[in-house]
Amino acid sequence: MNVAQGSDLAPLPLSGTELEELEKALSQVESGRGVLVRLADLMGGAVGHATRLGARALGLNPLIEGKLRGLAESSIARAFDIAILGLRDAASPEEQAEARAAQERGGPDMRGNVLKAAVAVSGAAGGFAGLAGFGPDIAFTTVTIMREIARIAREEGEDLSQEDSRRACLEVFALRAFPNIAEGRESELGYFSSRTLLRGRPVVMLISEVASHYGLALGQKLSVQMMPVAGALCGAALNAAFLNHYRALARAHFTIRRLEREHGPVVRDTAESLREAASARAAAAKDASAAA
Repeated sequence: MNVAQGSDLAPLPLSGTELEELEKALSQVESGRGVLVRLADLMGGAVGHATRLGARALGLNPLIEGKLRGLAESSIARAFDIAILGLRDAASPEEQAEARAAQERGGPDMRGNVLKAAVAVSGAAGGFAGLAGFGPDIAFTTVTIMREIARIAREEGEDLSQEDSRRACLEVFALRAFPNIAEGRESELGYFSSRTLLRGRPVVMLISEVASHYGLALGQKLSVQMMPVAGALCGAALNAAFLNHYRALARAHFTIRRLEREHGPVVRDTAESLREAASARAAAAKDASAAA
Protein backbone atom coordinates (compact mmCIF):
# COMPACT_ATOMS: atom_id res chain seq x y z
CA MET A 1 0.00 0.00 0.00
CA ASN A 2 1.19 3.53 -0.81
CA VAL A 3 0.56 6.97 0.68
CA ALA A 4 0.97 10.15 -1.33
CA GLN A 5 3.93 12.16 -0.12
CA GLY A 6 4.23 15.35 -2.10
CA SER A 7 4.58 14.26 -5.71
CA ASP A 8 6.04 10.89 -4.75
CA LEU A 9 4.55 7.68 -3.47
CA ALA A 10 5.96 6.36 -0.21
CA PRO A 11 5.65 2.56 0.11
CA LEU A 12 4.16 1.36 3.38
CA PRO A 13 4.90 -2.15 4.69
CA LEU A 14 1.78 -2.13 6.87
CA SER A 15 -1.22 -4.07 5.64
CA GLY A 16 -4.46 -2.28 4.88
CA THR A 17 -5.93 -3.31 8.24
CA GLU A 18 -2.83 -2.23 10.13
CA LEU A 19 -2.78 1.09 8.33
CA GLU A 20 -6.39 1.67 9.34
CA GLU A 21 -5.48 0.82 12.95
CA LEU A 22 -2.61 3.29 12.87
CA GLU A 23 -4.76 6.04 11.37
CA LYS A 24 -7.45 5.45 14.00
CA ALA A 25 -4.90 5.45 16.83
CA LEU A 26 -3.34 8.68 15.60
CA SER A 27 -6.78 10.22 15.24
CA GLN A 28 -7.53 9.32 18.86
CA VAL A 29 -4.29 10.95 19.98
CA GLU A 30 -5.09 14.07 17.98
CA SER A 31 -8.75 14.46 18.87
CA GLY A 32 -8.48 13.58 22.57
CA ARG A 33 -9.13 17.04 23.95
CA GLY A 34 -8.50 17.71 27.63
CA VAL A 35 -11.13 16.44 30.01
CA LEU A 36 -11.66 19.94 31.37
CA VAL A 37 -12.72 21.18 27.93
CA ARG A 38 -15.04 18.20 27.57
CA LEU A 39 -16.66 19.05 30.88
CA ALA A 40 -17.13 22.66 29.81
CA ASP A 41 -18.89 21.36 26.69
CA LEU A 42 -21.13 19.18 28.83
CA MET A 43 -22.01 21.76 31.43
CA GLY A 44 -22.22 24.86 29.24
CA GLY A 45 -20.48 28.20 28.98
CA ALA A 46 -21.16 29.32 32.54
CA VAL A 47 -19.42 26.30 34.01
CA GLY A 48 -16.56 26.70 31.54
CA HIS A 49 -16.13 30.31 32.66
CA ALA A 50 -16.22 29.34 36.33
CA THR A 51 -13.76 26.56 35.64
CA ARG A 52 -11.29 28.92 34.01
CA LEU A 53 -11.55 31.30 36.95
CA GLY A 54 -11.13 28.43 39.42
CA ALA A 55 -8.12 26.99 37.59
CA ARG A 56 -6.51 30.42 37.51
CA ALA A 57 -7.09 30.90 41.21
CA LEU A 58 -5.62 27.48 42.01
CA GLY A 59 -2.59 28.27 39.88
CA LEU A 60 -1.87 31.24 42.15
CA ASN A 61 -1.72 29.06 45.25
CA PRO A 62 1.53 27.05 45.38
CA LEU A 63 0.42 25.28 48.58
CA ILE A 64 -2.67 23.78 46.94
CA GLU A 65 -0.68 22.99 43.81
CA GLY A 66 1.94 21.11 45.84
CA LYS A 67 -0.70 19.14 47.74
CA LEU A 68 -2.44 18.17 44.51
CA ARG A 69 0.84 16.99 43.02
CA GLY A 70 1.50 14.91 46.14
CA LEU A 71 -2.00 13.46 45.97
CA ALA A 72 -1.52 12.63 42.28
CA GLU A 73 1.85 10.99 42.97
CA SER A 74 0.60 8.84 45.86
CA SER A 75 -2.58 7.86 43.98
CA ILE A 76 -0.66 6.83 40.87
CA ALA A 77 1.95 4.92 42.87
CA ARG A 78 -0.73 2.91 44.71
CA ALA A 79 -2.77 2.42 41.54
CA PHE A 80 0.32 1.18 39.69
CA ASP A 81 0.85 -1.58 42.26
CA ILE A 82 -2.81 -2.57 42.49
CA ALA A 83 -3.92 -2.34 38.87
CA ILE A 84 -1.66 -5.02 37.42
CA LEU A 85 -2.63 -7.70 39.96
CA GLY A 86 -3.72 -10.78 38.03
CA LEU A 87 -2.72 -9.24 34.68
CA ARG A 88 1.00 -9.94 34.64
CA ASP A 89 1.16 -12.22 31.62
CA ALA A 90 0.29 -11.26 28.06
CA ALA A 91 -3.12 -12.11 26.66
CA SER A 92 -3.26 -15.17 24.42
CA PRO A 93 -3.54 -14.61 20.64
CA GLU A 94 -7.16 -15.75 20.87
CA GLU A 95 -7.92 -13.20 23.60
CA GLN A 96 -6.21 -10.46 21.60
CA ALA A 97 -8.17 -11.37 18.47
CA GLU A 98 -11.42 -11.41 20.43
CA ALA A 99 -10.71 -7.99 21.95
CA ARG A 100 -9.82 -6.58 18.51
CA ALA A 101 -13.01 -7.99 17.00
CA ALA A 102 -15.05 -6.40 19.80
CA GLN A 103 -13.38 -3.06 19.06
CA GLU A 104 -14.28 -3.34 15.39
CA ARG A 105 -17.87 -4.31 16.14
CA GLY A 106 -18.40 -1.38 18.47
CA GLY A 107 -21.85 -1.39 19.99
CA PRO A 108 -22.74 -1.46 23.71
CA ASP A 109 -19.79 -1.77 26.08
CA MET A 110 -21.20 -3.31 29.25
CA ARG A 111 -17.89 -3.23 31.12
CA GLY A 112 -17.25 0.36 30.14
CA ASN A 113 -20.76 1.42 31.18
CA VAL A 114 -20.39 -0.24 34.59
CA LEU A 115 -17.03 1.44 35.18
CA LYS A 116 -18.34 4.84 34.07
CA ALA A 117 -21.25 4.45 36.47
CA ALA A 118 -18.86 3.52 39.31
CA VAL A 119 -16.52 6.47 38.80
CA ALA A 120 -19.50 8.79 38.29
CA VAL A 121 -20.92 7.74 41.66
CA SER A 122 -17.49 8.28 43.22
CA GLY A 123 -17.24 11.71 41.63
CA ALA A 124 -20.74 12.69 42.74
CA ALA A 125 -20.00 11.60 46.31
CA GLY A 126 -16.68 13.43 46.24
CA GLY A 127 -18.28 16.58 44.87
CA PHE A 128 -21.05 16.46 47.45
CA ALA A 129 -18.57 16.01 50.31
CA GLY A 130 -16.28 18.78 49.07
CA LEU A 131 -12.61 18.70 50.08
CA ALA A 132 -13.19 15.83 52.52
CA GLY A 133 -14.34 13.56 49.71
CA PHE A 134 -11.77 14.62 47.13
CA GLY A 135 -8.95 12.31 48.26
CA PRO A 136 -10.98 9.05 48.39
CA ASP A 137 -12.62 9.93 45.06
CA ILE A 138 -9.24 10.46 43.38
CA ALA A 139 -7.80 7.26 44.87
CA PHE A 140 -10.70 5.13 43.59
CA THR A 141 -10.90 6.80 40.18
CA THR A 142 -7.14 6.57 39.61
CA VAL A 143 -7.06 2.84 40.44
CA THR A 144 -10.02 2.26 38.11
CA ILE A 145 -8.36 4.17 35.28
CA MET A 146 -5.01 2.43 35.79
CA ARG A 147 -6.70 -0.98 35.85
CA GLU A 148 -8.37 -0.19 32.53
CA ILE A 149 -5.06 0.99 31.07
CA ALA A 150 -3.41 -2.27 32.17
CA ARG A 151 -6.27 -4.35 30.74
CA ILE A 152 -6.05 -2.56 27.39
CA ALA A 153 -2.27 -3.00 27.37
CA ARG A 154 -2.69 -6.75 27.89
CA GLU A 155 -5.30 -6.96 25.12
CA GLU A 156 -2.83 -5.30 22.76
CA GLY A 157 -0.21 -7.96 23.50
CA GLU A 158 1.80 -6.32 26.28
CA ASP A 159 3.44 -8.61 28.84
CA LEU A 160 2.84 -6.86 32.14
CA SER A 161 5.51 -8.96 33.84
CA GLN A 162 8.00 -6.84 31.85
CA GLU A 163 9.08 -3.48 33.25
CA ASP A 164 8.81 -1.77 29.86
CA SER A 165 5.14 -2.69 29.55
CA ARG A 166 4.37 -1.55 33.09
CA ARG A 167 6.16 1.73 32.42
CA ALA A 168 4.10 2.17 29.26
CA CYS A 169 0.96 2.03 31.43
CA LEU A 170 2.27 4.95 33.45
CA GLU A 171 3.15 6.88 30.30
CA VAL A 172 -0.53 7.11 29.36
CA PHE A 173 -1.05 9.57 32.22
CA ALA A 174 1.71 11.83 30.87
CA LEU A 175 0.65 11.81 27.22
CA ARG A 176 -1.34 14.85 26.28
CA ALA A 177 -3.71 15.56 23.43
CA PHE A 178 -1.97 16.88 20.33
CA PRO A 179 -3.36 19.29 17.72
CA ASN A 180 -5.17 17.96 14.70
CA ILE A 181 -3.02 17.38 11.63
CA ALA A 182 -5.43 19.46 9.55
CA GLU A 183 -4.23 22.50 11.50
CA GLY A 184 -0.74 22.05 10.05
CA ARG A 185 1.04 21.67 13.40
CA GLU A 186 3.01 18.86 14.94
CA SER A 187 0.88 16.01 16.29
CA GLU A 188 2.20 12.51 15.68
CA LEU A 189 5.78 13.74 16.10
CA GLY A 190 4.73 15.35 19.38
CA TYR A 191 3.34 12.01 20.53
CA PHE A 192 6.54 10.14 19.65
CA SER A 193 8.74 12.87 21.13
CA SER A 194 6.78 12.80 24.37
CA ARG A 195 7.40 9.06 24.66
CA THR A 196 11.11 9.55 23.99
CA LEU A 197 11.37 12.09 26.80
CA LEU A 198 9.81 9.65 29.26
CA ARG A 199 11.87 6.64 28.19
CA GLY A 200 14.71 5.39 30.36
CA ARG A 201 13.70 7.09 33.58
CA PRO A 202 13.46 5.05 36.80
CA VAL A 203 9.88 4.19 37.76
CA VAL A 204 10.03 6.51 40.80
CA MET A 205 11.06 9.45 38.60
CA LEU A 206 8.52 8.47 35.97
CA ILE A 207 5.72 8.49 38.56
CA SER A 208 6.87 11.94 39.66
CA GLU A 209 6.86 13.16 36.06
CA VAL A 210 3.44 11.65 35.42
CA ALA A 211 2.11 13.25 38.62
CA SER A 212 3.04 16.69 37.34
CA HIS A 213 0.72 16.18 34.35
CA TYR A 214 -2.01 14.36 36.24
CA GLY A 215 -1.86 16.86 39.10
CA LEU A 216 -2.76 19.69 36.73
CA ALA A 217 -5.87 17.80 35.69
CA LEU A 218 -6.72 17.21 39.36
CA GLY A 219 -6.36 20.92 40.05
CA GLN A 220 -8.85 21.68 37.33
CA LYS A 221 -11.14 18.94 38.63
CA LEU A 222 -11.01 20.42 42.13
CA SER A 223 -11.81 23.90 40.84
CA VAL A 224 -14.92 22.52 39.11
CA GLN A 225 -16.11 20.43 42.05
CA MET A 226 -15.82 23.34 44.48
CA MET A 227 -18.65 25.19 42.73
CA PRO A 228 -21.67 25.37 45.06
CA VAL A 229 -24.54 22.96 44.40
CA ALA A 230 -23.14 21.80 41.04
CA GLY A 231 -20.10 20.10 42.61
CA ALA A 232 -21.64 16.61 42.75
CA LEU A 233 -22.93 16.79 39.18
CA CYS A 234 -19.62 18.15 37.92
CA GLY A 235 -17.68 15.48 39.83
CA ALA A 236 -19.71 12.70 38.23
CA ALA A 237 -19.42 14.13 34.71
CA LEU A 238 -15.71 14.84 35.04
CA ASN A 239 -14.86 11.37 36.35
CA ALA A 240 -16.67 9.80 33.40
CA ALA A 241 -14.77 12.15 31.07
CA PHE A 242 -11.47 11.21 32.76
CA LEU A 243 -12.17 7.51 32.26
CA ASN A 244 -13.18 7.94 28.60
CA HIS A 245 -10.16 10.12 27.89
CA TYR A 246 -7.55 7.77 29.35
CA ARG A 247 -9.16 4.64 27.93
CA ALA A 248 -9.10 6.12 24.41
CA LEU A 249 -5.53 7.33 24.87
CA ALA A 250 -4.44 3.93 26.22
CA ARG A 251 -6.02 2.11 23.27
CA ALA A 252 -4.22 4.40 20.83
CA HIS A 253 -0.91 4.19 22.73
CA PHE A 254 -0.83 0.40 22.93
CA THR A 255 -2.08 -0.09 19.37
CA ILE A 256 0.89 1.94 18.15
CA ARG A 257 3.25 -0.01 20.42
CA ARG A 258 1.88 -3.30 19.04
CA LEU A 259 2.46 -2.13 15.48
CA GLU A 260 5.98 -1.02 16.44
CA ARG A 261 6.75 -4.47 17.88
CA GLU A 262 5.70 -6.01 14.57
CA HIS A 263 7.21 -3.46 12.14
CA GLY A 264 9.78 -1.41 14.07
CA PRO A 265 10.67 2.25 13.34
CA VAL A 266 8.78 2.18 10.04
CA VAL A 267 5.59 2.86 12.03
CA ARG A 268 6.83 6.35 12.90
CA ASP A 269 7.87 6.89 9.28
CA THR A 270 4.40 5.84 8.22
CA ALA A 271 2.84 8.26 10.71
CA GLU A 272 4.92 11.06 9.19
CA SER A 273 3.79 10.06 5.69
CA LEU A 274 0.16 10.02 6.80
CA ARG A 275 0.56 13.45 8.37
CA GLU A 276 2.14 14.92 5.25
CA ALA A 277 -0.56 13.39 3.04
CA ALA A 278 -3.31 14.76 5.30
CA SER A 279 -1.67 18.19 5.37
CA ALA A 280 -1.46 18.17 1.57
CA ARG A 281 -5.15 17.26 1.32
CA ALA A 282 -6.09 20.01 3.77
CA ALA A 283 -4.04 22.55 1.83
CA ALA A 284 -5.61 21.44 -1.48
CA ALA A 285 -9.10 21.70 0.02
CA LYS A 286 -8.31 25.20 1.33
CA ASP A 287 -7.03 26.29 -2.09
CA ALA A 288 -10.10 24.86 -3.80
CA SER A 289 -12.37 26.65 -1.33
CA ALA A 290 -10.53 29.94 -1.89
CA ALA A 291 -10.75 29.55 -5.67
CA ALA A 292 -14.49 28.81 -5.58
